[in-house]
Amino acid sequence: MFKRTPTFAALTLLLSACAGGPPPEPPAPPPLDPVGTYDISVAAQGMEIMGVMVIRGSAEEGYTGSIDTDMGGAAISNIVVEGQTLTFSIPEVGADVEVVFEGEEFSGGMVGSMGDADISGIRRGGS
Repeated sequence: MFKRTPTFAALTLLLSACAGGPPPEPPAPPPLDPVGTYDISVAAQGMEIMGVMVIRGSAEEGYTGSIDTDMGGAAISNIVVEGQTLTFSIPEVGADVEVVFEGEEFSGGMVGSMGDADISGIRRGGS
């Protein structure tokens, strides 16, 4: 009976140390800086349209941008960053866009007067 007491005490101590709760949450990703040039793909109505999106500016001054595809170009406005989510409007085609960034890539959707579409993109290196 006396031999089990040290084992029981060691086991109790070990369990107490492990019962401190769940591991801490991983740190949040760094704030999103959307400024750059992106190769994009828009999938709508069975078609895939390739293009380039450029975002300029800063969080302090505001952002501006444009999208150019084989179907033409358009300015983007109302650019808002919240966490890793970027929203903006394309007034020329009456579309609202929301994408979520994971590193240098994003994916999301577009809703507008011409229908819904999926959009994805990747930041060009050095931009």
